[in-house]
Amino acid sequence: MSVLDRFATGASSTGARATWLARGAWLLAAAEVLVAVRNHLSDRLSERDRRRLVEIVRTSKGRPSNLDDRERRELRELLSKVEPAELAKTVAQSGLGGRLRRGRR
Repeated sequence: MSVLDRFATGASSTGARATWLARGAWLLAAAEVLVAVRNHLSDRLSERDRRRLVEIVRTSKGRPSNLDDRERRELRELLSKVEPAELAKTVAQSGLGGRLRRGRR
């Protein structure tokens, strides 16, 4: 009976290990995307621009209606420097982007 017990225990522990590895893979892929985004922003915005972008977003609390016209214009200029289409391509080429494409099939 002990052989059967070990087999049953081994199978469940293997399943648990696989689940843990799958979660770990997602976390790794998400971390890869975060690093890609950070690098993308660092390459395209100066330290001053990055600080100003964060300041504008904080001021707005995520709502454009909380910004005046000058701040909206400044935000548009900063976002144009970021080149969102290029950022999307970078994320799509990362591990998480590949996982998302495969998951939709």
